[in-house]
Amino acid sequence: MDPVDFVVRLGADRRMAERPAQFEDFDRLSVDPGDSVAMFGRSGEWAYVLEVERSTWHLIFLDRLGQDTLVGQGTELVCLDRFLHESPWVYYGDAAGEMRSIEPGESLLETAFPLTDQLGAFAALDAAMRRAGAVRETFPGCEDPEDEDEELARRLFGAVGEQLGLSLPRREIEQGLLPAVHLPSPL
Repeated sequence: MDPVDFVVRLGADRRMAERPAQFEDFDRLSVDPGDSVAMFGRSGEWAYVLEVERSTWHLIFLDRLGQDTLVGQGTELVCLDRFLHESPWVYYGDAAGEMRSIEPGESLLETAFPLTDQLGAFAALDAAMRRAGAVRETFPGCEDPEDEDEELARRLFGAVGEQLGLSLPRREIEQGLLPAVHLPSPL
């Protein structure tokens, strides 16, 4: 998916998304408190969006608009959230349209509702999470228990990125050099 199309699906104005300001130059004070400002771009075959205030994708799902609002059939979607919970929340939808959400430390496969996993994508991602120690039963723990959530998040984000081939430009993100858009709250 094209990154501009993705942020438009999240609610951005297409004209603003096609000619975006860099994040460092974006007037964030002009954005309503319930809205979000997001950086966006492309990493390999993935379009990505980084929100700094809240998770618009999560609000879209809460509003029951669902995955089809964000991506069409045949498109993968992965969302990692650090806003609505103390730890990251993971949502994954494979190209066959099967979806799963988990809390940090949980397995994509060991849930109350069984998966079909027609494409094997959930099993592959779950295996990567386990190898990285991002599933509680494989997590080696930390010296300081207060650091466990942060370490678990680091392992989870790393495993998802490595397995799916998604790498974000850290320096550009930290310096605000990516394009940015206003995402109005869908609620």
